[in-house]
Amino acid sequence: MFTHSVVVPDETVTAGKSPSWDLPVSPLSHLFVTLKFCQDTTATPIVFADIPGMIDKLEVLYKGSGVTSMNGLDLLACAILVCDFESWAVNATGEAEAERSFTFLVPFGRQLYSPIECYPSTARGELVLQITWAASFTAIDTVRLTVEAAELPDAHPERFLKMTTGAFTPTSTQEYDMELPIGNQISDVVLWGTDIPTADASAPSISEIQVRKNNSEFMYSKATFETLHNMMGRLRAAPGYWASHTHDLLTEVTQGKPTGPVDPQNHILAHHLLIPFDVRRDGVHILRTDDAKDLNIRIKPATASGVRVIPCEVVAIGAR
Repeated sequence: MFTHSVVVPDETVTAGKSPSWDLPVSPLSHLFVTLKFCQDTTATPIVFADIPGMIDKLEVLYKGSGVTSMNGLDLLACAILVCDFESWAVNATGEAEAERSFTFLVPFGRQLYSPIECYPSTARGELVLQITWAASFTAIDTVRLTVEAAELPDAHPERFLKMTTGAFTPTSTQEYDMELPIGNQISDVVLWGTDIPTADASAPSISEIQVRKNNSEFMYSKATFETLHNMMGRLRAAPGYWASHTHDLLTEVTQGKPTGPVDPQNHILAHHLLIPFDVRRDGVHILRTDDAKDLNIRIKPATASGVRVIPCEVVAIGAR
């Protein structure tokens, strides 16, 4: 049995503020964070990236320690890539003052509603949601927030999902290592890079990666940006429609129908990569770290620009 409840009912959002709210005490599968807002432009829909751009940082904190910590775009990416959850937004009409909404998922398990993998029960005030809103919103006004929770009152979880963000900006195109946490199992790592291949150059922030455990290559001896990016859709949710597409009219339009082929544009996750370990979600290939003295992702950049790394830790109850 699960209980779906409202935690924050239709609250006004103020840009630049960092409010927080106590979360329910029963075991939690996930949160739904829904933004309702007006489009402040005419003739064309909002640039979709400006919607997750409203969230500078969303955190779930247990006694002040991070369980979830990432920005709005990475939250969207992790929902799609880790939990197969893609929100269907409302009313993307392009009309001025159109009433729109979008829901973000905050998961505590990779499989939603799982009584085995969810956040355990807590005392009131121990588990807190905190959102830091962007200093300003682009083409968006009259923003309101609703937060809803999926509780599992009868659950006896064995583990939960922890996802927090690390960031680094190199000063050259030499390889460098980013540390991964040691102690918990890691099911996936989500990466984001500032630069991706462009029209005239293949120079991404993350050109190649290697996973290194105990000072030796481990599982991923080498993988390229292009392959990692293109395999994301095969392993997880199908790509969404947020970056739109165009029709190239190679010949005249006849009888009111375009005759050119559909030209898909970049997906909203164009800058993200997924490094999966527990690919079948059965624990066979999950990355164990309890026997590691050191654990890193070695990144080879083609352009010296910022990256973000989000390890998806599967934390055993009692180890939080």
